[in-house]
Amino acid sequence: MYSRDERLAARLNQIGEEAGDRLWHMPLIDDYQIALKSEIADFNHTADKPKFGAGSVTAALFLEKFVGKRRWVHLDIAGPARSEVDAGEYVKGGTGFGVRTLTAWLATL
Repeated sequence: MYSRDERLAARLNQIGEEAGDRLWHMPLIDDYQIALKSEIADFNHTADKPKFGAGSVTAALFLEKFVGKRRWVHLDIAGPARSEVDAGEYVKGGTGFGVRTLTAWLATL
């Protein structure tokens, strides 16, 4: 989970724990802003430059370019989005990770 809003991130972290989705507030490292530079577009939307290798943080920094002054969170679900085996509550395939958290959070609004 990436956000510049500590309060919102803490709230989603709490709701995630209660809902069964473990979240971790990751740092938005501004050193990676350079990865967004593009010679053809306003921004490069992929971390395709070999020296960066920071796909989740660059994705969050990319999204941040479009939110203005709004409070925002980026849930990077690339890792837990799919299960390769039947394990615990998950069956092989899409896990729906984050849906419980977002549904519970929306219910509080």
